[in-house]
Amino acid sequence: MTDDSGGGGAWGCVPERLGELLDLVDEAVVVCDRVDGPVRGFNRAAADLFPRLRPGSPVSMSAAAPLARAAARRAERFSASYEGHGLTGRLHTAGGLTVWLVHQVGSAQEAEAALAHEREKSTFLEETTRRLGASLHHGRTVRALVEIAIPKLADAAVVVLPVSGRRTRWHRAGPGDARRSGEVTVETLERVPKVADALYGLQPRPTVVRPQELAALEDLMPGDFGQGGPGGPGGQLGQGRQSGQGGQGGQLGQGRQSGQGGQGGQLGQGEDALVVQLAAGGVPAGALIMLRGPERARFDDTDIELAHRFAIRAGLALATAALYSQQAHTIAVLQASMAPEPLPSADGLRLGAAYRPAAEALRISGDFYHVAPSAAGGVTFFFGDVSGKGAEAAVVAGQVRQSMRTLAMVRTEPEPLRDLRLLNDLVISAGHRFTTLVTGSARPCDDGSVQVEIASGGHLSPLILRDDGKVAEIVCEGMLLGAVPDPSFGRTECRLEPGELMLLYSDGVTEARGGASGREIYGEERLVDALASCGGMQAPSVAERLELLTTEWLAGRPHDDISLLTLQAPPRRGAPPHRPPESGGGSGGARKSENP
Repeated sequence: MTDDSGGGGAWGCVPERLGELLDLVDEAVVVCDRVDGPVRGFNRAAADLFPRLRPGSPVSMSAAAPLARAAARRAERFSASYEGHGLTGRLHTAGGLTVWLVHQVGSAQEAEAALAHEREKSTFLEETTRRLGASLHHGRTVRALVEIAIPKLADAAVVVLPVSGRRTRWHRAGPGDARRSGEVTVETLERVPKVADALYGLQPRPTVVRPQELAALEDLMPGDFGQGGPGGPGGQLGQGRQSGQGGQGGQLGQGRQSGQGGQGGQLGQGEDALVVQLAAGGVPAGALIMLRGPERARFDDTDIELAHRFAIRAGLALATAALYSQQAHTIAVLQASMAPEPLPSADGLRLGAAYRPAAEALRISGDFYHVAPSAAGGVTFFFGDVSGKGAEAAVVAGQVRQSMRTLAMVRTEPEPLRDLRLLNDLVISAGHRFTTLVTGSARPCDDGSVQVEIASGGHLSPLILRDDGKVAEIVCEGMLLGAVPDPSFGRTECRLEPGELMLLYSDGVTEARGGASGREIYGEERLVDALASCGGMQAPSVAERLELLTTEWLAGRPHDDISLLTLQAPPRRGAPPHRPPESGGGSGGARKSENP
């Protein structure tokens, strides 16, 4: 055995001969009374590695900093860098004593370990990018973010989302499988300056926060560590590590107390947390708080750098998902505002409609129609189609529709031609688009028929399914709205006998491209044939059938906006159902023009 003054080992807890044998071991051996107790002895390799190590001094002293940190965490294994050397250590117990075995990693081993560590970090970051990019749903992205951080970076993770108003939401994962979310006030967040700075984009680098600084966020912090809690396989993120209670886990607490109860739900004095800003392009996307239990090492420089690289990817994914969610909400609001209102009920009339915006135009349509009850009986209606599709066409359609509804509210008698001229000025002032429009009224008569009056601004001629199953065209010529400053418009009347039906449609029906080649248009003749086959059907069913036949023709291909509106005089009671012509459909021969 050698003494501690000559650079050899020092033993006071083992026989001299055994101490001499341990001095021959290349691995450093340090014996203590307990994990964080005084040093009882050490061999020559330990004296060389830790020159200031002395018997009787607590292992927590800086003479052996890696052992001190491991003892404070009660870690059974550790890897550390100490005075230019890479060290790995493990803890054993023998004869009631605690034995630390420390191995110095060679340069080749250290380089290999560093390379493996970098590969592990790269794999983790690649998996982070893949998982966070798998969904553009903001809520799912937040939940994935906190789950990915566990256990690689922390034992529990909390994401606080950007402030909206005076409150904001937070989501937490861990310890273990625990998941929770809730709301927190801005006033509470601002009581923790480092969290508030990260949330407002004022803290670009991760920062370590002591537990007492997070006391104001107690509702956000985890109480149970693992799944067991006190007396189970887990422990608590609480006030202390307790003796005399079941459970193998530790606590984030004020200290490790013997024989003293602890309360879950609080961060104590012995641990720290890491607060990371989440941002993309300088725009704050949230703040991430990461917590580790006492069995884990505190956040070192390597952990902080990995957390920063993780936060860059997480912030970009969160900001992208938030932007997508905002756009989706905006589109949903536009879709709801642009969608036609439900058809009213009207005595002596049956109404039907079908509406399918172009999918590639975010389901915002340039087609529009509106039907409203009339004070004089029956209904008034208008039906139009703005050139093009998408948001630009939808804006013009919304302006025209709102203007028509306003005119209907302020006038006492319908003036369709005057309305068309006013709308022409509106469309011209709106820009470079034009629109077609047909407007009119339908009034039931005492004999069961329906008197229809229409005025046309360049829209496709309405079709009528007659009582004999033939299809007729109601010719009403007129110019497009928005094409010239002083257009001319047409006006006409027709009568629907009981059971007869009038169809208004947009060019998305007749210009639908499909068929065997995928390039052939549906055309007016096919539409006439399809309408002729609807004899005996009610107005809603006719609109739905024609829309179905058109979409079958498209077979999933892109298409323009499709809209149909049907007005029908109810059939007389006891009348036999209508049947299509026996010639096989309403072709061009079954179609005639009417201009009463």
